[in-house]
Amino acid sequence: MLLSEYVATLHELVTTTAFVTGTTFSYEERPPSAGLIKGGLTFADGSQLDFKEFLVTQPTLSVVKYGYQYRRGGQLVFRYDNANDLAARNLPTFPHHKHDPSGTLQSTQPSLARVLQEIVSQLRLP
Repeated sequence: MLLSEYVATLHELVTTTAFVTGTTFSYEERPPSAGLIKGGLTFADGSQLDFKEFLVTQPTLSVVKYGYQYRRGGQLVFRYDNANDLAARNLPTFPHHKHDPSGTLQSTQPSLARVLQEIVSQLRLP
């Protein structure tokens, strides 16, 4: 899959996700075979998601670095990432992990689609 095709898929996902009221979305190719995608979403309850993915496109497209941070009113609800975090070093899924108010938890690498599903299930709508 080409980077432009992947970006189009993510853009479609973001624009068709229920309760999204605002978006920022950008990407840049990093020749010869990489790219960076960044975005931000605002949801109907005012909560926000910031995300970034660094990808390589050869031999196949894969996300090698990521961060998905969801917050409500300036407070962290959760963040998935694969940063070299000392708090996550002893987790069996390291470097993949999830932060939430209770601490650092083991996690597999999520897709943006999975993160959006989790957010929609937690929205505080009237």
